[in-house]
Amino acid sequence: MGKRLTLAVLLLPLFLLLSGFTLIGHRGDPLNYPEETYQSFDSAFNNGADYVELDVHESADGVVVIQHDSTIQRMTGANLAIATTNFAQLQQYHTKNGEPIHSLEDLFIHEQQTNHKFLIETKIVKGEPHPHLEDKIAALIQKYHMENRVMFHSFSAASLKRLQAVLPNVPRILIVGSLKRINFDVLTYVDGINLSSDLVTPQLVTQLHDLGKKVYIWDEMNENRSLWTWLVNLNIDGIVTNYTALGHEFQALKAAAVTTDINDLGANSSTTPLPIYENPYQPTLRHEQLAPETPVMISSMITIAGNTYYQIGDNAFVPATTVNLAPQAGWASLFINQNAVVTGKKFRVPVYADPLHQQDVIAHIANHTRHHITAARYEGNHLYVKIKTGWLNAQDLQLLPDAENMTTWMSQYRSIPAAQKPLVHWALGDTAFDTPLLNASVVGIG
Repeated sequence: MGKRLTLAVLLLPLFLLLSGFTLIGHRGDPLNYPEETYQSFDSAFNNGADYVELDVHESADGVVVIQHDSTIQRMTGANLAIATTNFAQLQQYHTKNGEPIHSLEDLFIHEQQTNHKFLIETKIVKGEPHPHLEDKIAALIQKYHMENRVMFHSFSAASLKRLQAVLPNVPRILIVGSLKRINFDVLTYVDGINLSSDLVTPQLVTQLHDLGKKVYIWDEMNENRSLWTWLVNLNIDGIVTNYTALGHEFQALKAAAVTTDINDLGANSSTTPLPIYENPYQPTLRHEQLAPETPVMISSMITIAGNTYYQIGDNAFVPATTVNLAPQAGWASLFINQNAVVTGKKFRVPVYADPLHQQDVIAHIANHTRHHITAARYEGNHLYVKIKTGWLNAQDLQLLPDAENMTTWMSQYRSIPAAQKPLVHWALGDTAFDTPLLNASVVGIG
């Protein structure tokens, strides 16, 4: 696909909530084997690729030839133009691993006993004859029953339009390096757009999806973990890459995650700043932090490997443990930096590692002991508060409000729905809580 390689990103919003993305090996595995050879293709599939991308030209005698360049010189050393050379002559030359130049028919025959899938790029070069190329590709696909095992992409809108006529059910994606190439006319005969990575934004992805089109991205293909950290945060179905092993690692992580749309305000209901990660899949810290009780817009929730994160911006995720959504964030803030006395029904109450996983009991706290609250988290209708030892269920406590403006505090407390309102013991000073009888008696206010 030219000097710059293709990163394909296909998206259906509902599918994204349930699955990871499709991984496509660009020209196979060109970092380790000669590109667009069987060995290169097999290596990409062995590294986890779901599809392999390849390019096709037409030889002088009308054979559909697999090769990226217009000549075979870079791959074989022979300075022969594909369009002006018969295929029998082209096939006499071999790549460094000993394989001859392949035709598309050769490949389909070779792959009849596999379930391998391919993304085919039609190479339409100015001044290079390609009579009926799309018809010939379609005939081969139908002959070898590959209709459900191929997709197309191309820089040539005309080629994709011809492919629509002969194979309307095979996906077609237009590769663009400028947004000017995207218009309503072209959208009528393509299923997706393949964008340069310096053009794509989450908003543009959303806009194209709203039009019912899949979104692709292409980059220089020198990906490192930093680039994948950015890519995996996009709403991607698939990526075409030279780095199939690295891509498969991120693919598995994203496939294991469950994403839920939120689109609501929230806040860090804690006395401690929260770390901000670039993504939740292989968390890389950003320099910023989410300060205590800071309101923020939350777009989605991602759960992976038992951990839950909220997305608060592009490439910005925070642990969800101390984050409450509105209006619970306002209620939770009333109990931060307050004190509480344990008043469980038994002699001791459980301490949890995390309010999102109440099955993880890490300790027990004796009744009638007093503790300082550093964070609060609603999970459903239940409030959990954090003390030095861990998290307690507020139903096992009496909250001891010590707000500077008690009138205002009590007004806000009374606004909490009854089902989500923790019990409060209000007394003057500390002496009342030194009396076991009073400590054991739960007093509800409001």
